[in-house]
Amino acid sequence: MYEPGYDGGGMGAVAWLAILAIYCYFAYTQYKIAQKVGCADQAWWSWIPIMNTFLLIKMAGKEWWWFLLGLVPLVNIVIFAILWIETAKAAGHSPIWGVLVLIPFLNFVAIGVMAFSGGTSGPLPTSDQIDTREPTHVG
Repeated sequence: MYEPGYDGGGMGAVAWLAILAIYCYFAYTQYKIAQKVGCADQAWWSWIPIMNTFLLIKMAGKEWWWFLLGLVPLVNIVIFAILWIETAKAAGHSPIWGVLVLIPFLNFVAIGVMAFSGGTSGPLPTSDQIDTREPTHVG
């Protein structure tokens, strides 16, 4: 079964390096998105497992108990779709980018677009911050 003198360690190291590179990419992009949506104080949470989920919830403008909903099988798919859609909107991008984060391989592109492309320079205004008064006419 095993050949004498072969430990197979080379491929294991390559796999670990690939996993580490992917983790760093997603953590860094979430860090940049957090800065973009006004969560700069907590942006470092993106580097810590589980805390990065709480950061996502904060970026989406939801309450902490959404984390508990994310633990429910099948419900978590809908919950994370909503969280990423709201985060994409908060970053000034189309909600479709939030949906694409859930699709394997497209998620690399989607989260990169949200992190590194234009969008708005800050969080979108909430409904109570929008001026809904009628414009006054001069003349």
